[in-house]
Amino acid sequence: MPDIRVVILAAGRGSRLREFGAERPKWLLEVGGRTIAERQLEAVALARIESPGSISSVTVVTGHAAGEIERFLSTREDEAEMLYNEQFAALNNWYSVLLALRAADGDQAGVVILNGDLFAEPAWIADFLVAGARTESEALIGVDTGRQLTDESMKVSVTGTSPMILREVGKLDVTRPVGEYVGLAMARGSALAAFRDRLEAFVGSDDHRDEWYERAIALLAAEGLSWVLHPTPDSNWVEIDDQGDLDKAQGLATVS
Repeated sequence: MPDIRVVILAAGRGSRLREFGAERPKWLLEVGGRTIAERQLEAVALARIESPGSISSVTVVTGHAAGEIERFLSTREDEAEMLYNEQFAALNNWYSVLLALRAADGDQAGVVILNGDLFAEPAWIADFLVAGARTESEALIGVDTGRQLTDESMKVSVTGTSPMILREVGKLDVTRPVGEYVGLAMARGSALAAFRDRLEAFVGSDDHRDEWYERAIALLAAEGLSWVLHPTPDSNWVEIDDQGDLDKAQGLATVS
């Protein structure tokens, strides 16, 4: 079974989370008595139990308040590596992904991208990690096909039914969306190489400074790369951008 590397994107500043966002990364948000970081690292541990040998390493891409993450990881035994993105304030999250792919140049493992502001229970995230390790597909994307979509949703449209293949992903101009991208994607082999090449093409372009990495996924899908949809177990997840999102996550944590 090909192994995978988990890359957690934790460089951004939670500017819409008022005082907290100024002091700490969103990855260290406490929800229901536990940080997002603790939940995500537990997900990695669960995936390693369910699929031994599947996850070779964990890299946390840091930026804003990187020292807080360093202190957090120093108290744990997860053996997660840190990679500092000095351009975190100038370039959007595509650059964090690119730095991680550059750092792993020559490694034959696949890569799972995990957004650091994704709140969900560990088993929910582990479901995708295990699927990413076991799938025969070179590219996999996590999608919630049951949630009601909003203007803020990262919408997804598809072709086919079994499997569903990504056609479009974005917040705007996505025709006949079937769900929302949740912040989990896997690529390996030629798909991973194409992903990195597309991100490299963003470098030095003012038009791409504020792009999300999902834009690279969308461009590759338009060029014919098959990103297979992996439906989430349920809709019990939140991408935490503002206080309203944090309140929703606290509600989910209370229920669970």
